[in-house]
Amino acid sequence: MDKGVIGIDIGGTNTVIGIFNADLKLLEKVSIPTLKPYFPEKTNNPKEFFDLIADEVNMLAEKNGFKNNVSCVGIGVPGKVNPNTGIVIRAVNLGYEEVPFALEMEKRLSVPVFIDNDVRNYTRGEALAGSGKGAENIICITLGTGMAAGVMIDGQMVIGSNFYAGELGHDPVSGVNYRCNCGKVGCLETIASASGISRLAQDAVQDKKETILKANDGTITSKDVYMACLQNDAVAIEIFEFVGKTLANKLLTATFLLNPEAIIIGGGAASAGKFILDPIQEVFENHYANNEMPNLLLGSLGDSAGLIGSAHLAMAKFILD
Repeated sequence: MDKGVIGIDIGGTNTVIGIFNADLKLLEKVSIPTLKPYFPEKTNNPKEFFDLIADEVNMLAEKNGFKNNVSCVGIGVPGKVNPNTGIVIRAVNLGYEEVPFALEMEKRLSVPVFIDNDVRNYTRGEALAGSGKGAENIICITLGTGMAAGVMIDGQMVIGSNFYAGELGHDPVSGVNYRCNCGKVGCLETIASASGISRLAQDAVQDKKETILKANDGTITSKDVYMACLQNDAVAIEIFEFVGKTLANKLLTATFLLNPEAIIIGGGAASAGKFILDPIQEVFENHYANNEMPNLLLGSLGDSAGLIGSAHLAMAKFILD
């Protein structure tokens, strides 16, 4: 009997778990909260979360006919991850420091577990089955609780000299004074992320700007800002323009350096569609040769991209090992 494969995509707020058959067809996925009761304190053993993941994996496997019949597990974790040792070196939005993630999950699941940075797995997914299919040079950006990039050059994932390639979210932005979870002030992800968009909207309300977002004062989400854009709210549109153009200027530098075929925008805030993509397009058209511009695209797989990338990573390493 063929064995199942598990793909897991851990986010700063929610975690998605998917089960695949031996042909890596996604059969079912579930979403659970990313437990971090200790945050913002740091931990090297998020035991409660490990236990929750293991329970959900076992239930999902049994439900789909793979009880005690899973070959391997792939996991994407946001932050600085060593895919060789399975250790999460640092994940600022989770409060992780030197977490032996793969080892702890192997203890609970009794199968090989392979991990990598979540956006690298997202990039693998979009490259294999999504907006990047057929391209060998792509940059994927995810805008969620935090913000990061996955970079694929000539069909190979860029990892970096100490596993930190793609952490564009911690590039500083002049004039931005929000403190990041990494401890620095002015990081790109403090505005270019779902949580950053929420923060900008909350500040606009507190500054008494005329906007329908004031009805959500205290609980404004990036989705609320998007919905306000659909109602032609000038403040909401201005927020996405600011975020899009600021992000675009950072992406321009990466584009001149790496010459990708496509730039793919994903994550929760990407659901804003043209309100986030149009400002990026405008900056590129003004500063890059139009006949050489990369395709600027939205991710097409949603939260399945990270699952697909994680499952493919696991199967590739499992076969290799």
